[in-house]
Amino acid sequence: MDKYIGKLIGNTGNPSDLKIALENSFSAKRGEFVKILHKESNEEPESYVLGRIVSISRNNILYNSNMGEGLSQLEILPGAQITGETLFGSIELVGYRDSSGQIKIPRRPLSPGEKVYGVDYEFLSGFYKFDENTSIHIGNLIGYEKGKNIVPIYLDVNKLVTEHLAILAMTGSGKSYTVGRIIERLVAQMNGTVIVFDVHGEYGKAFAKGELQFNDDINHIEDSRDRESIVKIQEAMRKLLNAGGGVKVYTPQIEAFDYKYMNKNKHLALQFDRLDMDDLSSILPGLTEPQERVLDVAIRYWQVKYNTPPRDIQDLRGILAGDLEELREWEELSPAESKALNGRSAAVAASKLSRVINEARSFYTRAIGESSDIYDMVGEKGNNKGRLVIIDLQGLSDDARQIITALISSEIMRASSDKRRQTRPCFLVYEEGHNFAPAGIPSISKKIIKKIASEGRKFGVGFSIISQRPSKLDPDVTSQCNTVITMRLKNPDDQRFIAKSSDMFSKADIDELPSLSTGEALIMGRSIPAPLLVKVGTKALIHGGESPEVVNEWGVFND
Repeated sequence: MDKYIGKLIGNTGNPSDLKIALENSFSAKRGEFVKILHKESNEEPESYVLGRIVSISRNNILYNSNMGEGLSQLEILPGAQITGETLFGSIELVGYRDSSGQIKIPRRPLSPGEKVYGVDYEFLSGFYKFDENTSIHIGNLIGYEKGKNIVPIYLDVNKLVTEHLAILAMTGSGKSYTVGRIIERLVAQMNGTVIVFDVHGEYGKAFAKGELQFNDDINHIEDSRDRESIVKIQEAMRKLLNAGGGVKVYTPQIEAFDYKYMNKNKHLALQFDRLDMDDLSSILPGLTEPQERVLDVAIRYWQVKYNTPPRDIQDLRGILAGDLEELREWEELSPAESKALNGRSAAVAASKLSRVINEARSFYTRAIGESSDIYDMVGEKGNNKGRLVIIDLQGLSDDARQIITALISSEIMRASSDKRRQTRPCFLVYEEGHNFAPAGIPSISKKIIKKIASEGRKFGVGFSIISQRPSKLDPDVTSQCNTVITMRLKNPDDQRFIAKSSDMFSKADIDELPSLSTGEALIMGRSIPAPLLVKVGTKALIHGGESPEVVNEWGVFND
């Protein structure tokens, strides 16, 4: 028998703010789902509309704060019929399923006085239909995440990947863990390609010492289906790795990375001339007009002299740092251009280029052998080996991270749109997204990220942008994210930005964000049937983002 909660009261015309008079203080909790019988038209049968209780108020006129200090001594006689208590709740409607199976918000107001009931597992499971072949299990519905009534929540992969994802939360709320849960399922269950720009080396810990590092602490998981799926994911990752997929790690040409991954990593050898030359002013900031002029001529000469790519960036540095007579005598220069070349300007440009080369340590030189092959990294169209590609950027400067990220992202877009030879669809993950696509300030990587946001879907390139400071993200990027996962957020500026940048969030949703616990998320958008509060599930691979237990690390001093 359905659990009776209360009745609708007042104006029922606003589906985002319905009022309910609760039966008693134990009738419902904030966040709980309810159902209300409704008839949308004379032609349609009655059906239940699903809603969520977003707030509850409990007052007692006898304990009014205006009554002063005597309140502490006030007691209600046992058996009294009048308690003075009022209990009200606010409901936000999720919608109902019409005859075609689509979830719709009622356009006709619900009936005042209509009874409101709690919902059980069967109702919720039937309402949130999903296709396991095209969906991944992100976690379980809050309030229904334990015991026999666990309600699993799935995300539609096609919409998640191609229509972009934003994960926004303050530090320590579990955003990187949530990303890890998603991407390992995209790879192991959906056989996808995921490229992670790993700013802090968190994701790389899943391949520490050149071996897969699995989460062995899964016996505590109450959901048996989730526990079984984690074992299957771990086995799938092993098989993919043995077949040439699984986890691939790319790093700068720095010995510390070789030690971290026991030489199982691949060195980045990116082609500098593949970078959009319009971005040179960002890569080499502060160049004067004469310095830009000599750099432009040197790059053009470098491309002609070494006409077969890949080109060694050390040759470009040599042209700038050497005798300019070779440049001045280049037949493609006019006498005026040749005369304008300045040795001091060339030396300054060479110095700044050297700084970029030494900071990034990721450009192609003949000494490294071969340049990085984007088709080997992502996989060619038709290649059926799923892979998690980790670009470990730990310890690099912000400029170096942006240059590497921009180059790889540009190469992926170029290859994915090549009609003669395409890559397989892929999903790019930008951690610390406010550094790669900041609002209001120039950034080397922002241009290509905005391009992927607006055009990537057509070529099978999607992205996820993750940030603990949403208000510092470029709004043109976040506005293209059709799935948004928000976790705990307390900063008012960030809350206002979310409300402003996406029409998916109601005031009740924004008010919910500061009170979310670690690992709890509000998910909404195209990849999920309706906005839902979800407890994110456990990862199959180990996660490197946890804060250290500092007291245990410090230990005890024994003199």
